[in-house]
Amino acid sequence: MAGEIVLDEKAEKIVLEEEREPLRNLEEKVGYLLKRYQELKKERDELALALDAEKEKMIRLGKKMELLSQDREKVKTRIDQLLHRLKGVDI
Repeated sequence: MAGEIVLDEKAEKIVLEEEREPLRNLEEKVGYLLKRYQELKKERDELALALDAEKEKMIRLGKKMELLSQDREKVKTRIDQLLHRLKGVDI
């Protein structure tokens, strides 16, 4: 037939393999990207949990600091009262 290229079976296999190579490469790249996406998503979730834990810790420490500050003010007031009483004592 005019204008038709006839390939033997071995040549056809080579041509088909060459046509599949870009798709195989693309499949490998997509597979790698999906795997990496899952890894990053897992890492993000772990970091979010760690961040939440640190926020809770910060809230607890803030409350503890508030209580300590209140205790300090109470002690200061009592010391001031004691010093005032001592000033009234005749030596």
